[in-house]
Amino acid sequence: MSFCPPDIIGTLHSLVCQVPAGRVTTFKALAGALGDPEVARFVGMWLAGPAGASLPSHRVVYASGEVARGRFADQSPNISRLIEEEVRVAGTRVVPLSAYFFWDFQTDRPLERLRAEQEALVDEVRQEPLHSPQLVGGVDIGYRDDWAVAVCALCSSDGQLEDYVWVEREVRFPYISGYLAWRELPAYLALWEEVRALDRVPDVLLVDGNGILHPRRLGIASHLGLLVDVPTVGVAKRPLCGEFNTAGMTVGEWRPVVLAGETVAAALRTGRNRTLFISPGHRVDLASSLDIVGAQVQTSAQPLAIRWAHDLAREALEES
Repeated sequence: MSFCPPDIIGTLHSLVCQVPAGRVTTFKALAGALGDPEVARFVGMWLAGPAGASLPSHRVVYASGEVARGRFADQSPNISRLIEEEVRVAGTRVVPLSAYFFWDFQTDRPLERLRAEQEALVDEVRQEPLHSPQLVGGVDIGYRDDWAVAVCALCSSDGQLEDYVWVEREVRFPYISGYLAWRELPAYLALWEEVRALDRVPDVLLVDGNGILHPRRLGIASHLGLLVDVPTVGVAKRPLCGEFNTAGMTVGEWRPVVLAGETVAAALRTGRNRTLFISPGHRVDLASSLDIVGAQVQTSAQPLAIRWAHDLAREALEES
């Protein structure tokens, strides 16, 4: 099964290089040229990393005109380079920003296309009861630089490990909130082929990530469930969205997570300092999701199937 994410890093590299000397742009304008103005934080973090050192990243400023600090939290080098290019800087700001602002990017806005794909798929997600699954799969991914190890642990309903499979894949898509599927699905789909080869397809998959608790109701658990047509449950350490109140919760208690007036997930207290966010992925409803996860956290703050997958992925990375 093929799944080909776009080259986001290559696109971002090209966008930064399009800003000519004597002009500046903003992190949000670059995010918009990628196709989603809301990912400006990702753009800033990427440019502050090693990649920014080889690019004219001094030409990327904040929306206020404030010059960015760069890799070493020092504005001086960026200010000096802008002045050399005849950009007026008063104190630490480009003024007036409008006189130097560049926005005429040549781009196909790849994130806009990915968002449209999510919106087109979301109507295919089904929520339905799933009773008494016997074989529960837990999937998780471990990373080392640009490589990932994906593991599927196959467990009994109460979390006893029965078998597992793993794959290793190169990672070409960065972590961008709301677009995790394009980072992890290439490895997960390769992993699924190995699961099928065992001839032990699980009754449900617990996925380390969100299901319908997602700005576009299609998190990694829902997306994966749709592509492999298996029931999935999202188990996330933190939510991407939604309203909830976890104050004073006790272990074993759950409270609703509401998105646009609808209860789409549950905040489940599984340990003294651990709250998990449980949301249906595909072919499972919320009540069934809570039952399945609840059976897996009787002796652990994390569902045992996912815990096994996490530990096995880490072990594989250490040995590789």
